[in-house]
Amino acid sequence: MIGLLALILAIVATVLAFIFIVPEKRRTAMGKFGKFLHDTANFKYLIIEKILQAAYIFLTIYVILIGFFMLFETAPRFDYRTYRTYSEWLGGIGLLVMILGPVLVRLAYEAVMMFILLIKNVIQINNKLRNFNEGEKPNVFKTVANPEVSPAPAAPVAPAAPVQTAEKAYCTACGTLLTGEFCKNCGKKR
Repeated sequence: MIGLLALILAIVATVLAFIFIVPEKRRTAMGKFGKFLHDTANFKYLIIEKILQAAYIFLTIYVILIGFFMLFETAPRFDYRTYRTYSEWLGGIGLLVMILGPVLVRLAYEAVMMFILLIKNVIQINNKLRNFNEGEKPNVFKTVANPEVSPAPAAPVAPAAPVQTAEKAYCTACGTLLTGEFCKNCGKKR
């Protein structure tokens, strides 16, 4: 019964979110929290970056502390030749953990961040291409004309009067073509 109620409420909340939060035209009328919800629902930024940054800092400090505590610890070892137990100091391993641990954590973090930056750059390139084509989606699967078939000669065209075009401006934050004082995509001032 609880699962069915949760399912119905989730469907209602999703429909309401698509009506009141997700549409781009409603963003300008929203407050700070509404804009946060809008940007989160439309994936305007990636939350995983901040989570990974916190995890990197935590793991680096954790590895250093583990290595530090190993400097003052011994481990019992059993010698099978003499049938005696002796203590072995773990300081050497602790020093290695303190030195190499943060380096390995950093390398793993950078590998994951390179993947995330690749995704962000692809999103930015897609936005710039979309803005460059002024809302027209580029046809990636466009076929090249057959080079063996020669096109029909074009009719002569009278020269047209020169057209004056204004310089196009793009948002420095997200790359959207600016049509007014504020960016329609992220709201940044021109």
